[in-house]
Amino acid sequence: MTDQSFTAHVARPFRWQAHLVALGAYLLCTLLIMAPILPLFNRAILGGPVAAVDGWLHVWHMWWAHRAVTTGVNPFYTNLLYYPQGADLAIQPMNLSNGVLVLPITALFGPIAGYNLAAMLAFVLAGMGGYALALRITGSWPAAFLGGFIFSFSPFHMTKLADGQLELIALQWLPFYQLFLLRTVEASWRYDAVVAGGLLALIGYTSWYYFLFACISSCFFGLLWLFTVLKKHDRIGAIWRLFVIVLIAGFCIAPILAPALINSSSDFGQVQSVEPHSNEYLVSRSANILDFWLPSNLHPIWGDAVVRVGQAWHPGIAAWNVALGYCTLGLAVVGLITSWAKAWRWALLALAMLILALGPLLSIGSWQTALPLPYGLLLYVPGLDLAQRPSHFVVIVTLMLAILAAFGMRWLLDRAARQVRWIVLLGVFLIIGFEYLPPRWSIWDSDVHPFYTTLADQDGALLVLPAQQDSSVVLKAQMVHSRPLIGGYLARVPHYRVPFAPGIRQFWDLEIDTGQMLAGEPSEWLAGLQFYDISHIIVLMDQLTPAQRSSLDAVLNQLLPNDTPSYADHDLRVYAAPAVEDRPFAYFSNGWYAEESTPPQRWRWMQAEGSIVLANPLQEVRTAISLEMESYQIARMIEVFLDSTFVDTWHVDAQPVRIKRTLHLLLPPGETILTLRATTSMEPVGTQNRYLSIALVNTTVRWQ
Repeated sequence: MTDQSFTAHVARPFRWQAHLVALGAYLLCTLLIMAPILPLFNRAILGGPVAAVDGWLHVWHMWWAHRAVTTGVNPFYTNLLYYPQGADLAIQPMNLSNGVLVLPITALFGPIAGYNLAAMLAFVLAGMGGYALALRITGSWPAAFLGGFIFSFSPFHMTKLADGQLELIALQWLPFYQLFLLRTVEASWRYDAVVAGGLLALIGYTSWYYFLFACISSCFFGLLWLFTVLKKHDRIGAIWRLFVIVLIAGFCIAPILAPALINSSSDFGQVQSVEPHSNEYLVSRSANILDFWLPSNLHPIWGDAVVRVGQAWHPGIAAWNVALGYCTLGLAVVGLITSWAKAWRWALLALAMLILALGPLLSIGSWQTALPLPYGLLLYVPGLDLAQRPSHFVVIVTLMLAILAAFGMRWLLDRAARQVRWIVLLGVFLIIGFEYLPPRWSIWDSDVHPFYTTLADQDGALLVLPAQQDSSVVLKAQMVHSRPLIGGYLARVPHYRVPFAPGIRQFWDLEIDTGQMLAGEPSEWLAGLQFYDISHIIVLMDQLTPAQRSSLDAVLNQLLPNDTPSYADHDLRVYAAPAVEDRPFAYFSNGWYAEESTPPQRWRWMQAEGSIVLANPLQEVRTAISLEMESYQIARMIEVFLDSTFVDTWHVDAQPVRIKRTLHLLLPPGETILTLRATTSMEPVGTQNRYLSIALVNTTVRWQ
């Protein structure tokens, strides 16, 4: 039987029935995968160790999306985290589209149920998207069904579920976008470009990674189809339709794209062992050429052995599973060979995306070569520095392989006897299903201390100790009490000055104050807590090490010597921040190295930019800040700003010559930020390898 007659026999008389069967099959597979969580649908999430942290961050995203939409606030900014500065969420993996998609479930049953439903929908819809795309290309319902299964239940997708990273679990819009992009080029329907543009924007509101990958793969796709498929007289119309996609997507995504591009790399203050976007950083997050030939590290039989190999190749990196599947690869090769005329472009797209997944330098196992790869060119394109996970390009590779495997499945079915076709399809399905088997999931319960319910609807911010920038424990509690937090947890940590403030600094670092520059008098320390509206200090006793408990006792003895906890048990201790007299204070904020001293002198080295915060809780107050400065190695020009407004330029001579400048200011209520900027020089090799500009020596502030 020919391809055409088989397609007509299977797809046309039973088209809607076939679609419903595919939908039901993907739903059944999803329910089987997530079966452990179904009885706990609104109380727990499943996954691996990473999900215990990242999973709850994305549950918080569901909670925040519901709160923002129902209260009418900007969903891309919150001051409930990193209070009172707040955080720009446009650059975060917030996946607002998921929050809106499951909004009714979140409203009725809570954000945990919303998260679990969003994860389930991602698998079902990804299957249907892959199915629809493969059906459009191959014309075979059974082959398309297998293609959708390969894309949705791939090892990459399972790994994202294991890690609890909902914005990466939600890859379902990619195949639908690719389908309408294909229809746009083929001019099937005049509104295809509009739909494709809307879907591309929807991808952007789900995941910046997938948005970038879709844009890049679309460029390859457009060039390939324009010059190898379309005739010359059809190209102009296709180019105009592709431009409509860009126009629609750009218009829809503009509200978050502009701030994301502005703040992509400069707005985040997390400390990295290597600079983001450096070769070393990106190579560690790239696939090596042997990764694709490993089986899935999630498999319950051979997964542990694969993990040992992968960890040796990717030390300290969790998201390295880019397995493609041996049966899938075999079917893809069959499809490429047997349907070359239709399949070679999809294979070329898969190869291009696979090369990009290898990152800026070629790695083979644990051997990192110096051979540059095309990914390095992407870093010169504005905005593409967001793509810090080159290996995730494998999601596009998987979609292309699903198409090729569907071609291969169609060839096998068309050459099998009528009586055994469904046996062949079932056999291949079971083999791939066995190869893609997930592990036995861990269950992560929402174990929030009941005390937090008593804090709901009160005023003031909470300072939770120990301060953890890599834990979602505080987010689980916030979904109960809804109070703003000093600090918090986000995937991309913003620059945050509040932990440097007196009083807060001692709690945050669990270190007593030993008389640093600008430290002020002890009475100013509690004024810092009051200025930043902190009502309670909450200590998670079960998360403190013995050394931290001892340090906490010393800090409490310095700041709250006569206070007893307002609540205490084995796991939790709560202190109410005392009311004190308001008074102004100053402190070093971001951009300074630790203070050094040789009595009686104290000094701090500045990086390229350093800030000093002048906090005034009163009416207008006069102050004089005296800055004694020296420059590292060479003379430098220092630019001076007040709240981002340029004030002056100072010439500072090289060590040991010093200059002194005094600024007389009339400070309004609130924060005034004094910022200094200068060029830097690196310390000699063998020291701390710091980048130094100037040092402030014996700096003082006088309040008048």
